Amino acid sequence: MIVSITKIELISYSKLIAFFKFNGQIINELKLSKNKNYKITGSWNLRNWYTMTLWENENDINDFYRKGTHLEAMKQSKTFSSKIQSRRINKEYLISWKEAKKLFVNN
Repeated sequence: MIVSITKIELISYSKLIAFFKFNGQIINELKLSKNKNYKITGSWNLRNWYTMTLWENENDINDFYRKGTHLEAMKQSKTFSSKIQSRRINKEYLISWKEAKKLFVNN
């Protein structure tokens, strides 16, 4: 199993609406995808957002990421995000947010 973790840093608070629009649509598509589990959280200042998904294999991840709303969001990401980082780890379950956020420190 593969855990995919993404950190999105918004350019400014004025981009929250655009981000939420895409994020809501992506969550709806995620519910219909082959992912095994997912969770989403934001930072206290609403500038950093994290998603974590659990997948059986790379093909399922790529099938989701490379089509639909997620693909469109990636194309437009520079309009609302200053930095997007992603990590993938092999685990049988979703990890804690504390553990996940450590993966982005000093990288």
